[in-house]
Amino acid sequence: MSDNAQWFLLQTKARDELRALENLHNQGIHTYCPMIEVSKIVRGKRQQLTEVLFPGYIFVKLDEQSPRFTSIRSTRGVAKFVSFGSTPSVVPNELIALIQQQCDADDTEIVNNAPQRGDMVEITEGAFNGLQAVFSQPDGAKRAIVLVTVMSQQVPVSISNRDITKR
Repeated sequence: MSDNAQWFLLQTKARDELRALENLHNQGIHTYCPMIEVSKIVRGKRQQLTEVLFPGYIFVKLDEQSPRFTSIRSTRGVAKFVSFGSTPSVVPNELIALIQQQCDADDTEIVNNAPQRGDMVEITEGAFNGLQAVFSQPDGAKRAIVLVTVMSQQVPVSISNRDITKR
């Protein structure tokens, strides 16, 4: 890698970041795809997953005069270079270093905004908009059962995960 190599941003095909990374790596191209750990409810169970920080995008480090620009564009998983006009835009080295520092820090605590059993939540949409409730359990991949207090009793209600926020 020459001293005048620069970072560029590639747009990948939908959910093809890892395929693009593998194919670019096989061509000997220096790549970077920041990843983070997130807590999600999958099929009704909470799981820790590693996901791409910028879905649909990866970084590549190239010499601007490199003849590889054409081969990169035709790599499986790659859609195009992010560019302004006809020239691919350069990503500053400082920005890549900052992203790497934040993603690679061992003491970085991932914020888990998914409610746990017993957490207070606020309903933000629908018939129960504005009410406080207690998170009971997941109800499939996209819904949750919350306990809403009605006439001094807690009543279970199934509601979309998008319609509740953790308090």
